[in-house]
Amino acid sequence: MVPMSYWSDLPSELLDLVATHFDSSSDTRHFRSVCSEWRFAIPRPISTRFPPMKFFNSSDVHHCDIQLEKQTFYHLSSQSSNPGSPGWLVKIEENNPGSVRLFNPFSRSPIKHLPFNFPKQLDLTNIKIRELDHEYVLRNVSGNTELFNMEHEKVAIIASSSNNSNDFVILSTHNTGKLVMYQSVQQIWSILDDPTLGYDGRSIYVNDWSMHYVDVMEVNGIFYAVTNSGRTVAINVTDYSTVKVTLLKNSIIGGDKKCLVKLSDDLLMVDFYTDTTPSGSIKILAVEIFKLDKEGQKWELLKSLGDHALFISNHSSFSAIGLPGCEGNCIYFRFESFDKNKCCLDKINEEKDGFEWRNEKIGVFDFEKGVVGILEEYLDNSLLFSWPPPSWVLTSK
Repeated sequence: MVPMSYWSDLPSELLDLVATHFDSSSDTRHFRSVCSEWRFAIPRPISTRFPPMKFFNSSDVHHCDIQLEKQTFYHLSSQSSNPGSPGWLVKIEENNPGSVRLFNPFSRSPIKHLPFNFPKQLDLTNIKIRELDHEYVLRNVSGNTELFNMEHEKVAIIASSSNNSNDFVILSTHNTGKLVMYQSVQQIWSILDDPTLGYDGRSIYVNDWSMHYVDVMEVNGIFYAVTNSGRTVAINVTDYSTVKVTLLKNSIIGGDKKCLVKLSDDLLMVDFYTDTTPSGSIKILAVEIFKLDKEGQKWELLKSLGDHALFISNHSSFSAIGLPGCEGNCIYFRFESFDKNKCCLDKINEEKDGFEWRNEKIGVFDFEKGVVGILEEYLDNSLLFSWPPPSWVLTSK
């Protein structure tokens, strides 16, 4: 092991080699924070920005600009806190370098009213940051949301990792129940009408609710999409242009809300059995989890998540392991309503009144015990989702 006094003397070619193995921009930032020599040896991580995409209506007269935004989930913890302290879970969107917006991890509405003492910059010598996962949002930047509003849809993306190519493909759910795709090679949005998807390509809307595609996910360069009835397709896009759709061998009919989650290189489907309360909120009655058998192209019932925890909402799904403040083999969820119009109303109310970061709206499903409960009732310490922010965040300037 190289003594700390000689870290700054490591040859630049070795630093370059180390930097090629970083999994996230957070790793690069931590690396550059060690010393001035390392900071100048490795460039600042560049925020991923995709060019605005044109979307035309059926008459090809009106159009709007659609921007793909990346939102990243982080776990923050204090360097001076006890090893078992829960830390803090947040979601951040970086529109411009050095300028970010803060989100509750279960919401797509930004926190607009921060505490007066919330730091404009975090002291990374006192705060440890762990990047967990990310999601993408399609945002209409033209202002005409009546023509195209996709902010509450699920989005997956395949992008080239080559420095010589900026090609990418976006797959998203749509409020008609169909799937829409954008291919940078063709620079056009299109509704997928492959017969394998289960509906007639000549139809304008999907009238059968069981044929509504509700979630999409990318795993190892392949798109997957699932309907309310559990019908699942794999979508392979060759050379960012040729689309091939394959139907998985079995459908999961059981529950009435399907969510796709990536766990390492595996794809999971969480099947929620639900009921709607008089207030419009969703009550979880039972949960089943399935894992995709990639070779057999079929779903298999999963009996345990091990030490992993899943986080699921109307907009998001990600997994984590060894996260202080949450139990493994559990699902943390927050659902408001199936109704997309209700989701839009929630968004408007959040913007008007200020988002309420309320833990009682977060549910926990203990996979081992088969028990569903409210976060604050299930865990003695729910500071992982606390609001206002923990004191060590507010004092880190």
